[in-house]
Amino acid sequence: MRRSCAVRRYTIENITAGRLTVRSPWAAVIVLVMGWLLVAPWFSQDAALAQESAAASAEGPTGSQGDDRLEGAFFETRDVNIVNIEVFVNDKKGNPITGLTREDFEVLEDGKPIVIQNFYAVADGKPVVARPASSPEARDRAAQLNLREIPEDQRLHVVVYVDNFNIEPFHRNRVFRQLRAFLHTLGRQDRVMLVSYDRSLNIRQRFTEDQSLVTSALFELEGLTGGRLQANRERRDLLKKIDQSEDATAVLARTRQHASSIMNDLRFTLDALRDTITSVAGLPGRKAVVYVSDGLPMSPGRDLFFHIQRKFEDMSAILESQQLNAVREFQVLANHANASGVTFHTIDASGLQGLTAGDAENSRASSVDGGAAYANDMHQDNLQDSIQYIAHRTGGTSIVNVNDIGPLLSRVGADFKTYYSLGYSPARAGDGRYHEVEVKVARKGVTVRHRDGYRDKPVSQRMSERTASSLRHGVQTNPLEIGVSIGAMSRYDAQNVVVPFLVQIPLGKIVLVPRESSYEGRLRVYFTAMDEEGAVADVQQDEILIQIPRQDYDNARTKHYTYEARLLMRPGRHIFGAGVHDELGAAASFISAGVSASSG
Repeated sequence: MRRSCAVRRYTIENITAGRLTVRSPWAAVIVLVMGWLLVAPWFSQDAALAQESAAASAEGPTGSQGDDRLEGAFFETRDVNIVNIEVFVNDKKGNPITGLTREDFEVLEDGKPIVIQNFYAVADGKPVVARPASSPEARDRAAQLNLREIPEDQRLHVVVYVDNFNIEPFHRNRVFRQLRAFLHTLGRQDRVMLVSYDRSLNIRQRFTEDQSLVTSALFELEGLTGGRLQANRERRDLLKKIDQSEDATAVLARTRQHASSIMNDLRFTLDALRDTITSVAGLPGRKAVVYVSDGLPMSPGRDLFFHIQRKFEDMSAILESQQLNAVREFQVLANHANASGVTFHTIDASGLQGLTAGDAENSRASSVDGGAAYANDMHQDNLQDSIQYIAHRTGGTSIVNVNDIGPLLSRVGADFKTYYSLGYSPARAGDGRYHEVEVKVARKGVTVRHRDGYRDKPVSQRMSERTASSLRHGVQTNPLEIGVSIGAMSRYDAQNVVVPFLVQIPLGKIVLVPRESSYEGRLRVYFTAMDEEGAVADVQQDEILIQIPRQDYDNARTKHYTYEARLLMRPGRHIFGAGVHDELGAAASFISAGVSASSG
């Protein structure tokens, strides 16, 4: 089978059928099939149990003929996707409330009650035993549970996102002092990444458990300029122009041009935020973005258009503001974050606002009642509305109108260490739609925060995201014990090299079910690659049906199935990433391997 398609710098030149390394005259029949299946998820908290159960019922005994009682049995795969909702419960003072049980919560999806199937509570960074221990032995087991490490599907990934393009350097550096102290309070298992937006997205420090590396990278950012300085100067000049001009048409045209420019910059800013969310969407565990900026305009130029309207009452400047409304863009961003399981905690670095010298001059010179002071208040609200909205929609917190953010950052840290995870299985499977979620707590005087919805993604999309995220961030999980090796490279043309990647899958680790004359397994392989510049190719996938003659079953369980993907690459360093999903065993592995493509 041959396929050719351009994917950024990569081209899939050829995908060959896999090879089953069983040395027997009765060679196993390997059939490569393209298609879609709805299957049990790899990320469910019950995936390991599902795999053990399926393996126990599917494997034959030690005899090569298998179990005749299972001959002709019907096996099906279905998506039993577990939706996990992270919930934060606080008292009136903002302190986290612990000790709640499954019975204290009610979950509604699209307004309908849902049965909570998985309940997981963490207090001060440690798992909590659901029921009190009644005997010394039970208390010992409970103590061991409380001391154990957080499992991978509950591990925290924090992205510190510094929006240099939308911040003033003085505000940013003041916040950094408190942010560095906050990072040192995170748990030893928490992973932190630092990125900055400087008209383009830059990874300053990849995910690490060493918070000192992130704090050092923050020092390096302090020397950069901030893009908001220029935008603020332009806005002040325009305010002054509006006050001094009697030509309503001219100032409206200039304001329209200024607001359109801000709107264009905003779209690039939101694109970078969406790219960041996409890059971590497939990571296991909990994901949070700590977003630092001076705010983002929900409606670019709104304060200026209202200022014109107040001065020139016969103008229709307010309508101009409505046309540049960015509410829809922020809704899309929040939905994307919720669909990817990302919680936003937003920080307005500008802190408490007072009149600058330029603002005071504009206010004194204003010929309009209220003058620049009214416009400045509206401008600040406009910038804060957006980041408060993102935090609220995703179940996070927003820090605005304070210079000392330390105490409020402590509350964010409390969210990271004390929370409840509620899991349930939707009746449908992977319909791709966005579903609203509401969580209620049977306790008076408390506040409840959580993401307000999720997108029910098909398993193929979840696997693709996980494969890409594992590749980008080097987060690998490998319960199937798969391996990757590089075959002999060859020149394709003057610019490209053919690089064969061999994915080895131990047959002893996958579920094989008995048929009339064979044992069958079903796998789906996902793969992609990333170049030196961080560009990631679209994830490709293939479904594999494995059929092993009964007489070769015992021997085959000690062997590997090898899948080969031949990729065209330009010379240089690349990273290949692969994901393998055992569709009957509900288990998945994700690994990557570096390669230096060379025609030599």
